[in-house]
Amino acid sequence: MNLIEFIKFLRNNDELVQYMNENYPDVDYYDAEVYLKGSLNVESELIIFNSDKIEGLIEMEVKNEKYINLFSLDLLAEVFEDYSKGSGTDHDIAARIINYRINDA
Repeated sequence: MNLIEFIKFLRNNDELVQYMNENYPDVDYYDAEVYLKGSLNVESELIIFNSDKIEGLIEMEVKNEKYINLFSLDLLAEVFEDYSKGSGTDHDIAARIINYRINDA
């Protein structure tokens, strides 16, 4: 799943909680760190790590794969709220989030 596809879960908190329970049952919402595989790109694979088990790294390598921190899940939800206002497709929103992460965060 990439950030564009993940937007649907950010739109609905109940669906986000269900997604986390099904896919990351051992990760508490407030301990979830969202990483993108390879690069900060809307198409990059999105992975969630437990902040208690990683060292808060901006970039890390796991099994020879590079992961770059996007935001903690709770911060990503806040950023989504800010950048989803107005018009735009899920792709547009994801691009604004990535742009914010690269240039302002």
